[in-house]
Amino acid sequence: MARVTVEDCERVVPNRFDLVILAAQRTRQIIAGEPITIPDNQEKKPVIALREIAAKTVSVDNLKNEAIQSFCSVIQSTDVEDDLDEIVEEDTYNPYGSGDMVAIPHSAPGQVTLKKDEEDDSREEMSDELN
Repeated sequence: MARVTVEDCERVVPNRFDLVILAAQRTRQIIAGEPITIPDNQEKKPVIALREIAAKTVSVDNLKNEAIQSFCSVIQSTDVEDDLDEIVEEDTYNPYGSGDMVAIPHSAPGQVTLKKDEEDDSREEMSDELN
């Protein structure tokens, strides 16, 4: 019986891949409690969804838009500045703790560059070795 329903639906939605997405979306709506627009005759919900699409009692465009929204992982916001503020305020993982980052200047290949504290320590070590 469902095969005849699919053939009826192809007149409304010619692409079977689109039909599957739309019927699945309508089935989710029925399961969520939206009213059925045709007599159900104790049929399964996916068959009811296909029959509704074939009878054009539901809007194919609305189903398509709702299906697209259900597949989106990011909800689009109209207020971009608030979204950016939230991102900036978000706590992020910093493996170096809250310490200040020190920029080390580039050195020539083979040359070792030390930070200021390390330079002082290395000078002391070199003077100790010479004495």
